[in-house]
Amino acid sequence: MTKFNKKTFFLMIMIMSTVMVMSSNKWLSVWMGMEINMMMTIPFMFQNKSKELSEKIMTYFLTQAMGSIILLTSIMMKTYNLNFMIVMFTTTVSMMIKMGIPPFHMWMPEMLNKMDWITLLIMITLQKINPLIVSSQLTEQNNLLNMMMITAATVGSISGINQLSLSKIMAFSSINHMSWMMMCMAMKNNLWIKYFIVYALITATLCLTFNKNMSFYMNQLNHNMMNMNKMMMLTMMLNLGGIPPLPGFLLKWMTMESMMVSNYFFMMTIMIFSSMVTLLFYMKLMYTNMMLSSTMTKFKLMNHNKQLYLIMLINLITPSILLI
Repeated sequence: MTKFNKKTFFLMIMIMSTVMVMSSNKWLSVWMGMEINMMMTIPFMFQNKSKELSEKIMTYFLTQAMGSIILLTSIMMKTYNLNFMIVMFTTTVSMMIKMGIPPFHMWMPEMLNKMDWITLLIMITLQKINPLIVSSQLTEQNNLLNMMMITAATVGSISGINQLSLSKIMAFSSINHMSWMMMCMAMKNNLWIKYFIVYALITATLCLTFNKNMSFYMNQLNHNMMNMNKMMMLTMMLNLGGIPPLPGFLLKWMTMESMMVSNYFFMMTIMIFSSMVTLLFYMKLMYTNMMLSSTMTKFKLMNHNKQLYLIMLINLITPSILLI
C-alpha cells in the first residue's frame, strides 16, 4: 500500500469516527469514536524518525489520553447518578483539553510548530469536530462555558501578536475562533455549524497556499510568491479577520446580533476587541508581503495556480449559500 493510499485510508476512518460521534446516542460510543479519531491522527503526524517529531506525537497522545480518561470518568459518574454539576464540569474540562482551549492550550501551539501544513489543517479542523459536537450538548446550566469563551478569545488573540511562526499564528487563530463557535452554542442555535464550515474553508485555503509556497515563517512569505497568490492570501486573511463584506464578517455579524438579543453585551464587547487584536497580527503578517514586490519574473507570473483560485472562489461563494 502506497503512502498516499495509507493516508487516504486513515482519513476515511477519521471521517467515519466523526460520523459515529455525530449519530451516537450513548456516551460510551461517543468516547469510542473520539479514541478512534485520535489513533487515526497519529499516522498523519508521523513523517520521519526524529526525536523532535516523536516528542510531539507523544505530547499529543498523552494530552488526548488525559482528556479521554476524564471523559470516561465523567461517564462512569453519570452512570452512578452522581451530582449533575460535577459530571458537567468534568465533561467540559475533558473537551477543553481535547480542543486546546485555555488554560489547557499550552500543548497545542508547540506541537503544531514546524508541523507540515496538511497535518496542521487536519488538527485545527477535523480534530475539532468531535469535541465541538459534545460541547454543543453541554450548554444547559453550564457556567464553565462563559469562562471558556472569555479565555479562548483573550488568550487566542493576545498570544498571537509576537509570533513569527505561521503554524503558531494559525494555532492561536484557531483558539480565538473556537470562542465564537462556543458563543453560538451558548445561544442554543446551530449557527456554530455554519461558522465552523466557513472557518474550515478559509483555513484550508491558507494552509494549502502556505504548503504550496513552503512557507513556515513570516519572512518566507516574500520569496517566490506570485502577485495573484499574495492577493488571494490577503483576501483570506481579511476574511478570517471578519472584514466586511466578506463571508467571515457576515457570520460574526449574525453571531453579534444573536448576542444582543440574548443580552450578552459584556461578552460581545470582549469578543469584538479580541477579534480586532487578531486582525492586527493578520495584517502584520500581510503588510511586508504586500509592500514588497515579487522576486519572480514577469513571464513566471503568468503561471497561475488554478486549483488554489478555484478553492478561494468556493470559499467566497459557499458561505453565501449557507447563510440563505
